[in-house]
Order: sequence, then structure tokens, then C-alpha cells
Amino acid sequence: MKDVEYQALPMTWEDALLAYPLVYLHDASVSQDAWLDFVRRRTGASDGTGLIVIRDRANIVHALFAYRVDLDIKGQRQLCIAQLIVAQIPGSQIDQAVVVSTGRIASHLGCVTTRSSSRSN
Repeated sequence: MKDVEYQALPMTWEDALLAYPLVYLHDASVSQDAWLDFVRRRTGASDGTGLIVIRDRANIVHALFAYRVDLDIKGQRQLCIAQLIVAQIPGSQIDQAVVVSTGRIASHLGCVTTRSSSRSN
């Protein structure tokens, strides 16, 4: 299989629609309306929270996660990752793309650490 280049970007409304099949595969009890409501709340916030989508060149969504900035026990900013959903494809580098993207976001937001609160495959 040809190497796939992944992009990690803040989720847009179009991305939310493209990401729903991945969400549905993760948890079929989540309706599209519930998903879009979740996206609307998380992408419209100005409180240091957001959603990231990781897609390939063909705009296929392979992973997504929610993030927020919090303070650790030392009072330093840390990036908290939640709602991580990853489509595992044999031979792909999606896990590495997730790690790289969280590191970039943490650096951009001035966070010294990253913490994950959940992971789903």
C-alpha cells in the first residue's frame, strides 16, 4: 500500500459530517444528530477546548479527538485528550499521526505535558 499522508486539523462542520461513520462504527448508539450537537458545542467554544480530525489525502477520516487545556498539579498547562477514536488500518501510520498532532497542539497552546483520559479503537 502506498504511504498515506495524514493531516490533523481543527474540525469543521464538513469534517463533522465526514467523521460520523467513524463515530458510528465506534458506538452505533450515537445518532448523527447527537454527534452534530456535540461537535457544535465543542467547536463553538472559546474556552480552550476543541476537536481535531485526522484525515488522509482523500478526505477519509481516520481519527478524531477532543482536547482541552487544564493545569497540572504544578500549575503548568497540560493538554488533555479525550474521546479519541482511531480507525486501525494494518500498516498505516495513524497512531504516529495522532502522537505528532497532539504534540503540535500542546506546543501551540503552551502546554508542557499531554494527558489522555480515554482511548477507543
